[in-house]
Amino acid sequence: MNILVSINRPYIKYFLTMINSLSKSNEEETFDIYIMHSNLDDKDKELINSHCPINMTFHYIFMHEELFKNAPKDKRYPYEIYYRIFAAKYLPNNLDRVLYLDSDLIVHKSIKKLYNIDFENNLFAGCTQIRKMLNTLNKWRLGVKGQKIYLNTGVLLMNLVELRKTLNEDEIMQYININGWRMILFDQDVIFKFYGDRVKLLDKYIYNLSDRHIKLHNLHSKTKIDLNWVENNNVIIHYLGKNKPWKDNYNGILQGYYKKYEVKL
Repeated sequence: MNILVSINRPYIKYFLTMINSLSKSNEEETFDIYIMHSNLDDKDKELINSHCPINMTFHYIFMHEELFKNAPKDKRYPYEIYYRIFAAKYLPNNLDRVLYLDSDLIVHKSIKKLYNIDFENNLFAGCTQIRKMLNTLNKWRLGVKGQKIYLNTGVLLMNLVELRKTLNEDEIMQYININGWRMILFDQDVIFKFYGDRVKLLDKYIYNLSDRHIKLHNLHSKTKIDLNWVENNNVIIHYLGKNKPWKDNYNGILQGYYKKYEVKL
């Protein structure tokens, strides 16, 4: 399986925890991990390689920050979030698909079913975190027409074969440079604008579950999500937003999964 990540130096320890969870939950599989970065030096790579699981091979892809110098960013959303948008251009041409995974998540079951899903001619498969009203507001904010799906890009299966046919880097960068002031979740906004009509929707409770989802679901539904449900049904846990399991002020029921796989440096 081909896995894509984009990280910077402060996120190394979280990346290693995520990779550790992926490896231990999929011991029968082998993985090529493609690491897109702009500031990892030899010492960083040596540290990362020293924690490489036996069923994984790491590949480093350097991304020059000049590519995105006019794009909007902030502390929570650095330039690294843009890398996945252009992955089809920078990954090896012989790859037909890749699964992008954020570093602030835990994989605690097999991803074989997810990885081998039929794209049905779509470019992406992923989950949405928003309802119809907010989707409509995003269309207005970004100047989008037609029926499109706003994806959370933390777990994103990419159809590289079709993306290579449609990806227009210049057009995307021109839109970002002109409309950066409109953008809030930068990479997600771009994928919504350009590719939101070629998306296969996945179940967020299975492949992109957060404490936020659990609280909202339990507030409005008679059937409750608890740790027993998570253990029996969920595949990927995503610690969205500022509620991170490595922080003292974490609030939720999913921290135990992070502690189970945590790599301490």
